[in-house]
Amino acid sequence: MPTHKQGAKVKILLHYPFDEDQVKTFQDVAAKYNSEALFTTDDDEAVSLASDVEVMIGFFKPPVCAAAPNLKWIQSFSAGMDHFLFPEIIERDVEISNAAGLHAPQGGEHAWAMLLALARGIRPGLERMQEKQWGGVNVVEVSGGTLGLIGLGGFGMEMLKRAQGYNMTVLALDAVKTEKPEGVTELKQPTTEHFHALLERCDAVMTACPLTKETYHLFGAEAFKHMKSSAFLINVTRGGIVDEDALVDALKGEEIAGAALDVCETEPLPEDSPLWTAPNLLLTPHRAGASQHRQRRLFEFFVQNLERYLKSEPVQNVVDKERGF
Repeated sequence: MPTHKQGAKVKILLHYPFDEDQVKTFQDVAAKYNSEALFTTDDDEAVSLASDVEVMIGFFKPPVCAAAPNLKWIQSFSAGMDHFLFPEIIERDVEISNAAGLHAPQGGEHAWAMLLALARGIRPGLERMQEKQWGGVNVVEVSGGTLGLIGLGGFGMEMLKRAQGYNMTVLALDAVKTEKPEGVTELKQPTTEHFHALLERCDAVMTACPLTKETYHLFGAEAFKHMKSSAFLINVTRGGIVDEDALVDALKGEEIAGAALDVCETEPLPEDSPLWTAPNLLLTPHRAGASQHRQRRLFEFFVQNLERYLKSEPVQNVVDKERGF
């Protein structure tokens, strides 16, 4: 892995829409360690500034990285890396940190808001309200049921916290964790056999995994055949984990009771997508990571991680570029 010699001058490129006070903080931190922080939000200017840059914070687009032969460490603003790990940066001896976990509290809230909206019939209730019709809609209780979590990273752990409040049995799959966190009844490796066995037992399933070669279209026609007809699927992490055509077929065929997507394989979602009219489907426009605290949390983490780098300490949230997370 790239190393930084403490005390050596480091040139840092801030390529993100930080405000004036935040830029000043970065520059003060850099000066404290005899280093320099440059700021731009313009791609062309970023290329022109990159020649002596050792650290990039925010965006790291291919032309900018190509113009930075001395680049050693990147701090990305994104938790998911599927849209950002281009071949050249994977091959280079450049360490990348992501923002994993920083958006997890609101992500957990959003997943649960979608599950409860499906279970308690909020969408048909709103439709009847708009039509000024009073009448019951089908509802189910999630308390005491079984929840499946596909992944136990930041999002998964926040989903787990909320499941405990509903006295749910939690079954989880995770490619990294081997010890069960408190509140998890079963934790297994994400083999196909374990995945299908989990689906057969769960009343609701939430995705909390990155999009990788292994998770692309994880929820396809075969997966839906293993789900209960009364089960709900929630995806707030990455589009592409769910095969959207297979999901529409599963909803139309009543293979599952309902689904909610905050992320889609193509965004914005095309007007001709069958998702718009699929039965028992809730859609939100990639808002699970949104929060009034998002920018502050990113900024604070970026500053702390930069200071670790400048002190030659291990930085946090280092990405395994080969695995994609």
